[in-house]
Amino acid sequence: MYESMKQMLDGEYGIRALSLQEIPSGWSASAWKVHSGCGDYFLKVYDKRKPSAKSWIARIDSYMPVVLWLHGNTELRSKMTAPILAGNGSYKIEDEAYLYMVFPFIDGQTICDEKLRPEQTRTLARIVSELHSYGAEIPVPTNSLKETFDVSFCMTLIDRLGNMHDPSLLNDALAPHMDALARTAASLQETAALLRNSKVRYVLCHTDIHGWNLMQAESLVLIDWEGLKLAPAEADLFSFTGTFFFEYAWEDFISVYRAARKGYRVNADAMRFYRLRRRLEDIDAFVESILFDNLAQDELNRSLYYLRRECELLNATR
Repeated sequence: MYESMKQMLDGEYGIRALSLQEIPSGWSASAWKVHSGCGDYFLKVYDKRKPSAKSWIARIDSYMPVVLWLHGNTELRSKMTAPILAGNGSYKIEDEAYLYMVFPFIDGQTICDEKLRPEQTRTLARIVSELHSYGAEIPVPTNSLKETFDVSFCMTLIDRLGNMHDPSLLNDALAPHMDALARTAASLQETAALLRNSKVRYVLCHTDIHGWNLMQAESLVLIDWEGLKLAPAEADLFSFTGTFFFEYAWEDFISVYRAARKGYRVNADAMRFYRLRRRLEDIDAFVESILFDNLAQDELNRSLYYLRRECELLNATR
């Protein structure tokens, strides 16, 4: 894989890689720092053979044109990431096993699990409010990104859990939480039905704002736009509510956000929907990966740890 990546970079981007270093990444793809004579780059690699990566790959052609438009036409340019185009003008390169995207390398630190400083919270509020000022009116197709409040994954998750009878590490992790999982899935489906029949305003939302998708360089940068959607603002704002990533920062964040988006009021049903769905989506993703991705032991242990943590938070997510 190492040599094939170097050949791809040279042939498709004209980048002669002197070294490739794998760096910590999210669940959807592996990440590599590319060092070359003309500078450093960030390489994202999706493994087509992993079942858990297929849904992420399927969305790329829907969201990436919007990402490129935002990067090229708005004040978000210095506050977000967008891919470098290959020699053929594409934002992605594929072979039989992998899909590749190349980005400028950001010389900074990922926030990770550190608390946001007050000035970072205010900067993030300005980034999010700027993003939310755009909607379906932009000159790039957004229909495929529109929120449908689909929660069909709940049935798949419940079916999988109902078919688990043999003793296993996965069963041990889930057994204490089966009732809470069923209640949360039913509540999510009820809330989704309410929202489908309501009139809510849709704006462009990142949908995955947390410390691992924020980097502090010369300025704060929001990265990993794979979840980009046209959705109610709460698809982003839930990240600042109780039991989620930045609950401690809500008051500072929302005061700056409301100053930019005058008249904004929280839609309680939408906030509830995104809180519940994120919790169950994460649980579903861990279950799918544990069942089907043939994880190495350290990856399995990490997935089981986070799965247990997400399940323990179910009762606090309302």
